[in-house]
Amino acid sequence: MPQSDLTRIPPQWPNRKFSQSRRIENLDWHFQLSRHSNPKALSILLIHGTGSSAHSWSEIFGSLAKNYTVIAVDLPGHGFTKGAKKPELHIDEIAKSLKKLLTELDIQIPNVMIGHSAGSNCTLALSLLLDKPPQAIIGLNPSFVSPPSLYNYFLGPLINPIATSGFMASILASSIPYVGMIDKLLDSTNSILSPQQREPYNLLYKEHSHIYGSMNFMAASNIPELLKNSSQLKTAFTFLVAAQDPWVPQNALLPMIHQYFPDSTIKIEEGGHLFHEVNPQRTLAVIQEVLETIKSQHPIENA
Repeated sequence: MPQSDLTRIPPQWPNRKFSQSRRIENLDWHFQLSRHSNPKALSILLIHGTGSSAHSWSEIFGSLAKNYTVIAVDLPGHGFTKGAKKPELHIDEIAKSLKKLLTELDIQIPNVMIGHSAGSNCTLALSLLLDKPPQAIIGLNPSFVSPPSLYNYFLGPLINPIATSGFMASILASSIPYVGMIDKLLDSTNSILSPQQREPYNLLYKEHSHIYGSMNFMAASNIPELLKNSSQLKTAFTFLVAAQDPWVPQNALLPMIHQYFPDSTIKIEEGGHLFHEVNPQRTLAVIQEVLETIKSQHPIENA
């Protein structure tokens, strides 16, 4: 498959040195990949949440890349992955596209999949397509519940046939920077991001394709069906739940985890929806604990 250029990636973009682009069918993927020198090293797939991109793993990516093969993707309709058509923004279709990308990169079944928010749902949908599931799935504030009123206050009015059109996305892209909507949106996650951490979001939401992809991705998800199908996956589940997350409230999320993944490990931390961006070191500690368990069960030389 042909590689495409990276001129669309800003020079200052987080971890740009790891950025690659690959065209598969109509999708022009942007992803960040670091292959470990040891071919036996564990592989890790990082999947961002709705409205974000691979940049959200900026600090976590570099730390993991020291010891593992790591890939962080921009999902179709997000970030700098271009060419997605509306039907391809359904989570099941995104999972199929991810499988094709991983096959192209010879990482057919990552040892560990880590998803944030709706990215956790993507890890489940992708795992259901594979010949065998990953050894572990880590969900960070997984989006296993219907969006709360706070979430709907900002984006709910956009999730309708008119707003999810390309025309409306273009209008929003031109107006959002001037109304301060992105800062309000980020503040609503109850996560204190620095100006440097906010800048990628402000840049992304100037692109109508990112807004269009984010809105249609949120509008095309059947969470109960996905959880029911995923409950039979034979893998080790770990969930990090932020106690002050208003987007995926703890009191609604925990019963869903207990119902569908009763044998999972749950880590409750103080923080908001973007916990992994605000607290990358604590997030890495949770991830590393899972990785060490895998390595103790399946020793891998020098990994």
